[in-house]
Amino acid sequence: MEERDVIKADFNEIALLGPEPAWNHNNCYFPYLLRRIPPGAETCLDIGCGKGELSALLAERVRKVVAVDFAENMIAFARRENARGNIEYVPGDILEMDFPPASLDVIISTATAHHLPFEWLLEFAKEKLRPGGRLLLLDLARARTVADYIVWGAAFFPNAAMNLFKNGRLHKDDPHAAELWRRHGRHDTYMTLGEIRRLAEKHLPGAAVRRLLFWRYSLIWEKR
Repeated sequence: MEERDVIKADFNEIALLGPEPAWNHNNCYFPYLLRRIPPGAETCLDIGCGKGELSALLAERVRKVVAVDFAENMIAFARRENARGNIEYVPGDILEMDFPPASLDVIISTATAHHLPFEWLLEFAKEKLRPGGRLLLLDLARARTVADYIVWGAAFFPNAAMNLFKNGRLHKDDPHAAELWRRHGRHDTYMTLGEIRRLAEKHLPGAAVRRLLFWRYSLIWEKR
């Protein structure tokens, strides 16, 4: 089975777990991303929309959301639980989809960039965003520097506290869900922040790459 087919199968199974926990390492940053939606944005592309939680929030801020995921079960869940009149949930591989140049005001993606050819994603944003449009990425990175280990090591205690406070347990997942995520993680690969910054500077000069607490980084770029 090809790698992308394996990833797709993983997420189709993960979709059957049901709603996401009240707090996790992605949704805790949704407000951070939403505050960076440009004023007056009309069309937003959500790449790797998953179960649609972020898509539903985006729908409150933009006229239209095109939410794409290549796992059919994720799209089915999103349509069932997070349907909105201005969201179009699209099953399919973003690598095989076509959008007109300068047709999008926002391209946003959470925990999906590491599943895509990263340089392709940056060039895609450069071509498809309108002037004034923004690319908003939230993804995982691999620790490499002393600062990485200090910041992400320090995240252990607030992670446990937030899980206990928001989810009612020290770990966000039950044993079955945790095993699915562990199995999926065996074929995940992540870049370091240094690698991400070098590619961002090459393709999107001026992009801001920021280390975040819970083993994540953000990349934000506005097309001038």
